[in-house]
Amino acid sequence: MMTSFTSTTVSDCSESFLNVHKLNASRYPYKTTSTSTIRAIPDELLSAIFHFATHDLHDCYDAIFHAITISHVCQHWRNVSLATTSLWTVIVLTFPTHRNQFFRTISCLTRSRSRPLHLYMDFRDPAWNWDEASHLFNWKNMENVMRLLLPHAHRWRKIELLTDTWAPIFTFLSYASRIKSAPMLHDIVLSRCNAFFAAKGELFRPSAMRSPIAWFGGGSAFHSLRRVSLAGVHVDWASSGLSGLFELELKYHASEVMPTLQEFCSIISACPKLERLSILGWGPQIDTDAVVPKQRSLRLAHLHDFAFGFIDVDYAIDLLSLFHFPALKALSLEDLSPSVDPSHPCDSSRLLDYLTVAHQGCCASSSQTSPCTTCCPYPLSSLSSLELRGLTSREASLCRFLQETPALDDLVLSSLDKSNAQAIAPGLISSLLCPSLHDLTFKDANSSTIAALSACLQVGTRMNSPSMRVAVVADITDGDDATHQLIHALRSTGIEVTV
Repeated sequence: MMTSFTSTTVSDCSESFLNVHKLNASRYPYKTTSTSTIRAIPDELLSAIFHFATHDLHDCYDAIFHAITISHVCQHWRNVSLATTSLWTVIVLTFPTHRNQFFRTISCLTRSRSRPLHLYMDFRDPAWNWDEASHLFNWKNMENVMRLLLPHAHRWRKIELLTDTWAPIFTFLSYASRIKSAPMLHDIVLSRCNAFFAAKGELFRPSAMRSPIAWFGGGSAFHSLRRVSLAGVHVDWASSGLSGLFELELKYHASEVMPTLQEFCSIISACPKLERLSILGWGPQIDTDAVVPKQRSLRLAHLHDFAFGFIDVDYAIDLLSLFHFPALKALSLEDLSPSVDPSHPCDSSRLLDYLTVAHQGCCASSSQTSPCTTCCPYPLSSLSSLELRGLTSREASLCRFLQETPALDDLVLSSLDKSNAQAIAPGLISSLLCPSLHDLTFKDANSSTIAALSACLQVGTRMNSPSMRVAVVADITDGDDATHQLIHALRSTGIEVTV
């Protein structure tokens, strides 16, 4: 087993090289030939350096590339690197698959020995081919991958599988259903990268493979699962084994394969220490004729980060009425309809009004013994981070909502329309709205939004807090001269503008 070294030890290795060199010089003053200092490094330290060099990376491609590169520098480094099992724990398979990838995978599986594995499989076609029949990565290709990886299921620690079509996901789930124990598995990310199935009324396709699968032995194989992200991927929700999670993402599911309300409530209730929840598109099936759980029945005392992307405002309000997040610190709201379902545009005013009124009602009835943060389902007054993406609403609704967030430190407004920009920008920049704000970012700002921001500065609005950072990420390809002049004017006031 590799000797344990901290990152501080490795960061100080340059000084160690120098000390070793001085020590050798004092011991052997008669030697006239120069010797590379790095040759004097103990193999254990060299192994630790290799480990940190490959694992201090967020890109799986870089991790495997650096490991291979290190092993080809010289014979000594090759011997050390091949003996360092942690260098070979990242398995990368991509589209199009070829024999060299499989040979490399076999080598990594052998060299990593008993180490936990990170599987990164990206079989998406760069041409964005979503057709089940013509896609060049089909169920048979996925079967070859699973036959190679399945014998090592007891070592899987993190799984990332990205596809365009359903057949590879279906094959993965079918093989995974045979796994009786996955004791090291912490993270699962499965994504069928086609958000359009979340459009209102859209049915799941292919219908022949719609039946849910009880993955990982009906969930009994999980011993330490903590993070799950399922995008366009459904399982047998009643036997999902989703419990004890810290992070959960459910995204872009077609209406037919969403969990029932009872199944959803069971999953959430089984994760009392959930810290981050993301629901994009739809969560559970909410049948107005069925028995609905008592409002605020899903209380998550540890949840601090909630991201919610919606397509239907009525559904969004019904879903939000189920939750109680007393520790919420970061909130993200996104209107997905412009990209997923443009034929059904949303007016988010009622959603913002719902959150505002719910917060005001709790704060009005709160006391010193029962503070607002305890009784409010969404304690807006305690939020430190807020992101609003693509929301279209009445100006008054947005202003009232932001007035409930006095402790906000970071605010991101994406695709803000001109009227709302004119309504709230002066108050935000002058700190009349959100007085604690330190970072204000306008993303995907078009020409009209830039004009509105420039106008509010021209009429005398000034940043009240010199420590506030205001940034604009402009979404303009061929802006006219007038727009570029406005951008220059914004920059002259200290606002960061990126085009």
